[in-house]
Amino acid sequence: MITMLTVLLYLGLIVEHRTAVQAGTLPKPIIWAEPGSVIAMYKPVIIWCQGSWEAQEYLLHKERSIDPWDIGFPLETRNKAKFNIEFMTETYADIYKCSYKSTAGFSDHSDAMELVMTGAYENPSLSVWPSPDVTSGVPIAFNCSSSLGFGRFILIQEGKPNLSWILNSQYQANQTFYATFVLDAVTPNHNGTFRCYGYFRNEPQVWSKSSNPLDLMVSDPVDQSSTHIEDEAPASHHRDHTVENLIRMVLAALVLVTLMMLLLEAWNFKKLEQDATRT
Repeated sequence: MITMLTVLLYLGLIVEHRTAVQAGTLPKPIIWAEPGSVIAMYKPVIIWCQGSWEAQEYLLHKERSIDPWDIGFPLETRNKAKFNIEFMTETYADIYKCSYKSTAGFSDHSDAMELVMTGAYENPSLSVWPSPDVTSGVPIAFNCSSSLGFGRFILIQEGKPNLSWILNSQYQANQTFYATFVLDAVTPNHNGTFRCYGYFRNEPQVWSKSSNPLDLMVSDPVDQSSTHIEDEAPASHHRDHTVENLIRMVLAALVLVTLMMLLLEAWNFKKLEQDATRT
């Protein structure tokens, strides 16, 4: 009896070990949101989780929740599942991860995805110094301000999620909270539309409405010396052409005067011959 229990326990340990090894080899799932991870209040959003063809079910996890927040089943393709959020509210604004279950066990969690809701508070104001039209290489400063006591401001460039900046807010005597985003040397890569948002530190995924859009236009600097030479070249050429024409006119006048003098001399000589003949 003891021998049989030992054998069963040994077999159980082997199965558990195989399951753990197989679970370790499961590919890590990928998580993303559609149409994006920054969603306006009351707008729909879909969270996708893509894992393995062997997945039997997908689990969606919130950062501050121990148990899975939702469970989804594979679609026809079987390697992914979707989680629908019909109306975006503060409840759904959080950090998410996903995993999946297969016959080999559970996969590791995906990388974290931050799902943000905008529109919870009044919009801040956005301005730029010295101008929205600048040349490449110059420094500029975006100023995002609000009368609400936001703990942080975030500046983003539309269509370029990797270009975003976050700063703690500062306070001015006129009861304005603000943050100044300094870009030391802008390039044409910064061309585009910028917006800023404000949020409170205890709710980092709940943002204000968008600020006014600000279009930045960065142009390449113009070589002033080459432009000056190019501008002067036509004038110099024009002066040379005028002098050349004047010389030609003087030479033509001299030839004409010479011809007239020769004709006059020939006429006088002929007249002298005629007078000598008469005599």
